[in-house]
Amino acid sequence: MTSPATDLAPPSAQAPEVQFTDGLAEVFSDLADLFGNPRSVGTIYGLLFASAEPLTMDAIATRLGLSMGSVSQGLRTLDDFDAIERHGQNGERTARYYSAKHMLKPLIAGFVRQRLQPRLDATNQRLMDLEALLEQMPQDQAQEAAWRLERVVQWHDKARTFLPLARKILGAG
Repeated sequence: MTSPATDLAPPSAQAPEVQFTDGLAEVFSDLADLFGNPRSVGTIYGLLFASAEPLTMDAIATRLGLSMGSVSQGLRTLDDFDAIERHGQNGERTARYYSAKHMLKPLIAGFVRQRLQPRLDATNQRLMDLEALLEQMPQDQAQEAAWRLERVVQWHDKARTFLPLARKILGAG
């Protein structure tokens, strides 16, 4: 499946600034996919990142060929990640324009808070549930399963230990 940015006109038919914007949208689309987020979230962020001016939802949807629902959901996700800013213009009371924050810290912090931490917490509960199952297994099977489960628990504990260090290294708190 291709990202919306790659579904636009062929690169040779586009102006260099459009190719640049599409290229950034594709880079962020790939990164979003790599980290388990919808590609459209990365594409939206890439477009906002490349844009010198804040954009409306309509402009984003039109430029990327996405539905308003996809753009709305993508902007909500990016807002949860603290990766975008909302702007009102000309005295508007509600924010109708969006721009990307150009800092790594809010992206990493938002990703960790919204995606990694909840997944690690859920995995921790699953591991505890699996440990409880060991008591119901025949002794010979339980011993082998316990050894395998212990390996996974060790990996999980290392991931939980690494998370704060990764946030610190990447400047996310």
